[in-house]
Amino acid sequence: MTTYWFYHYIDRYIGIGLIITFFLFKKFSEIFKKNKIFTIKKILIIKLSMIGDTILLYPAVKSIKEKFSQVQVTMLCSDINLEIVKKWNFIDEVIVFKVNEFLKNPFSIFNLIFKIKNRRFDIAIDFEQWFRITAILAFLYAKFKIGFKTQNQFRHYLFDKAILHRRKKHEVECFCELVEVLGIKVENKQLCLPMDNQTILKMEKLINNYNLEKKQFIIIHPGCGIHGQYRQWDIEKYVEVAEYVVSRYNLNVVLTGSKDDLKIVKKIMKISKVNFINFVGKTTLEELISLVSMAKFVICGNTGVLHIAAAVRTPTIAIHGPTDPAKWGPWGEGHIIVKSNLKCAPCSYLGFEYKCKKRKCLKNITKEDVINSIDYMISSLKLHNK
Repeated sequence: MTTYWFYHYIDRYIGIGLIITFFLFKKFSEIFKKNKIFTIKKILIIKLSMIGDTILLYPAVKSIKEKFSQVQVTMLCSDINLEIVKKWNFIDEVIVFKVNEFLKNPFSIFNLIFKIKNRRFDIAIDFEQWFRITAILAFLYAKFKIGFKTQNQFRHYLFDKAILHRRKKHEVECFCELVEVLGIKVENKQLCLPMDNQTILKMEKLINNYNLEKKQFIIIHPGCGIHGQYRQWDIEKYVEVAEYVVSRYNLNVVLTGSKDDLKIVKKIMKISKVNFINFVGKTTLEELISLVSMAKFVICGNTGVLHIAAAVRTPTIAIHGPTDPAKWGPWGEGHIIVKSNLKCAPCSYLGFEYKCKKRKCLKNITKEDVINSIDYMISSLKLHNK
């Protein structure tokens, strides 16, 4: 059992038990507690994962600070999404939950509990969709708790106000619905991912060393993370698509990914005739963001780089198998979604509960499906640039 699935096991079987216990305590205490009006001085925002989810959270969280400009806004994030949160200048304080440490030693959660034990937030908004531990933390440290009511997750029992997490609504919209509890109507729902100027200059120099020009190369991001194999399109098809791009349009192809994708890129290099420019495992997140902003377009599955591209206004060809693009697809205009036409797809709602392990939906997506999308994308970009 991997640490990832071990965490799911702990979160479900221990988390549900704790939620029931705290729920009974909550109901009992409500008998003696009268509703009180309180001044909002401190708001806690909770989001522990993932990079893509956190990027989609930007409009909702920014609107909180705009509404409550004099209130201290604290963000509880993790070492997974910290680099994204650090880009938000509207967060007053960041508290980091070390997920990797927790996976190795679940009792390390008490380090976090002790760290914030003396704080009493007026409001906690839990933006997680299924984690029980975050619902428990919100319950322990805030007077008024807001979060999602997600099917079969039981976490909503600890919230004072729970908003239905909708299957067919994009996650940006769901996050914005959650802040409506505070009387906030999010008018600007555009994503934003501020970039570091020094890193931009560094990456410009780097791509020049490879004889690349901005917007004259494409990125293929073949992996979907260490636990995303069921969302990952076939490696052989990515290679065929890359060969088409090079032969038909004379564009360079850059490979991106994390160190977890090194096995994938090794296989790609072995079977391909294309001279890829390989950045897999060689860039920081900040460098990857800058690189994506310089690409003509990105081809990838449902993973963090998809939302990075959307946030920096780089078009994407997004390949969706078991996950629903209506919920997790690229946000904004100019993107192309390639999805399976099988009746069983999409089958995954929260991104981990797949109905099968055979990846039938992804195998159903042909190289021709993506090649046709490439032709359409390049034609559209030419028209746009005239």
